[in-house]
Amino acid sequence: MRRLVIAAIAVCFSYPAASEEFNPPLEHFIADYVRPAVAEFSQSSAKLPDAVSAICAEEKKATISGFYEAFTETVRDFSRIHFLRFGPLVEDDRLSRLAFMPDPRGTGMRQIRKIYAAQDPAVLSPESLRDKSVAVQGLTALQLIAFNKYGEVVLGSSDETRDFDCGYATAIARNVASIAAKLETEWADPKGYSAVLLSAGPDNERFRTSKEALESVFNALVTGVIIMRDQDILPALGSSAEKAKPRRFPFSRSRNAIIYLSGELSGIRDAVNSMNLKPLMSESDRWVLDTLGFEFKNAQSYLDKLTPPLRLNFGKDGSYNLTAALAVTLNAIRDMMAQEVAGALKLAGGFNALDGD
Repeated sequence: MRRLVIAAIAVCFSYPAASEEFNPPLEHFIADYVRPAVAEFSQSSAKLPDAVSAICAEEKKATISGFYEAFTETVRDFSRIHFLRFGPLVEDDRLSRLAFMPDPRGTGMRQIRKIYAAQDPAVLSPESLRDKSVAVQGLTALQLIAFNKYGEVVLGSSDETRDFDCGYATAIARNVASIAAKLETEWADPKGYSAVLLSAGPDNERFRTSKEALESVFNALVTGVIIMRDQDILPALGSSAEKAKPRRFPFSRSRNAIIYLSGELSGIRDAVNSMNLKPLMSESDRWVLDTLGFEFKNAQSYLDKLTPPLRLNFGKDGSYNLTAALAVTLNAIRDMMAQEVAGALKLAGGFNALDGD
């Protein structure tokens, strides 16, 4: 069991919003960010099964490189939708099935070891794999069986376990690609969750007003920043440079920590920008979006200065201090979004407790 508890806070405003007043930013968000982002994830993950088949058929420089590239692109595109914790991504436990994070106790590795000890045939097909624990289904599980702790691709290299390795990796790759394709289809459907966001009113069981719908989206964005800081960065920093645990960075085992963190950050930034929020603000409040953009730029500059792979190079060249500064900047971004931006939009902003297995 993993649990992230985020304290609830609220900023309340009294004036009523028109039923469609906040639909324009929601329409932009769906059309200009969500649909393209989930389509990119679907396209990159669709390459994974063939990349696994190729390296398993013949382990050579080209197939190793091809698998690494396909995996990295999938992780990158997943990071840009990870914060969409509503609608299609949370249905059927898809988010956890795509990546079991955080996993501070090594639950995924323990369960995978049991699978290998039993040579469990249930993990060799995507249909039966989906009935297993979410910890052994997705990209984080594929990372554990395809890479060693130094970030080297080892899939297909063991004569002793090659058949099982490759069968299991193929099932995971097909499972991830299938989930990604469903996300793309469901977000593209004009009668799907996009209609829930855009049709607020008395007949909508989820949102009575478009303001409520935008608040839900905005809360997901703020929560995404909190998760990036509290789940993805602070555990790796530890209480000091001497007690840092760089293996706790997401996807550090496959040398993709910086790529993942950059994708998380750019995804949230691009999602905010896609909504074109300035017209909803008074002229005196519009500066907050410019300042927010400046803080996002600062955060990315810290990531750009880190030397990959982060798991192996963390602690060198001032990387600890750079990452600590990144955490401080993310805190500033969170506060600015939850207070200044939400206040300028007259949104009631809250952060919800998130639980997952």
